[in-house]
Amino acid sequence: MATTVETKLEVRWGECDPAGIVYHPAYIDWFSVARMHFLSAYGVHYMETFHGGDIQVVVTDVACQYMKALRAQQEITVVAQLDELSRVRMRFSYQVFDASGALCAKGHTRHAFVEDGSIRPVNVQRVAPAVWQKLLALPVAHQNT
Repeated sequence: MATTVETKLEVRWGECDPAGIVYHPAYIDWFSVARMHFLSAYGVHYMETFHGGDIQVVVTDVACQYMKALRAQQEITVVAQLDELSRVRMRFSYQVFDASGALCAKGHTRHAFVEDGSIRPVNVQRVAPAVWQKLLALPVAHQNT
């Protein structure tokens, strides 16, 4: 089973500053799209799983390191990988490549499972056992149950 999922995107003009260079928050949006594609590729549909039930996922940390500028209309690939999964949290890492294969950015996001309307992390295995079973099927670099 592959441990990464690739998401192909085209840089939109709205993601750029007036000089046509990608504005830094766009990378965080791309991470979100890639994360949703990763989960979907393994049968975990984000909105249905985390917003249609008792459990939600919140971002607790995000980081991005920029190596090479990108511009409007460039084709990019965002590679997502689930690095860690526990009953309370998960961590994804991302790499952004241009069409030539050059690494343009890399980063990560950390997430906590919370009950609807709460900000305190919860044990997803206890609160939503069916969701936990879906998550256990995901390819993870480090499994922390």
